[in-house]
Amino acid sequence: MTNEKMTFEEIYKQNERRVYYQIHKMNIIDPQQEFYPHGLVAMWNPYEKYQPDNGLLATYFNYTIQSHIINQYLKQTREKESTYS
Repeated sequence: MTNEKMTFEEIYKQNERRVYYQIHKMNIIDPQQEFYPHGLVAMWNPYEKYQPDNGLLATYFNYTIQSHIINQYLKQTREKESTYS
């Protein structure tokens, strides 16, 4: 195994389905794909901060993608509620 770090583009290509999976897993209906970009952004920080000794990158991705999507969902829900109030 080489010590070369994969580029984010390579990581993105290997893991973009992970974002869709997390959205689907949380039963979020996303016809305009509003949540997908948040999932991609969520992959950037783990990619930059990843230390191989701390565990699998995929696990770190799942956690951060899910957290970002939940935060965005809650933000949109609060905005809709304040609009209707």
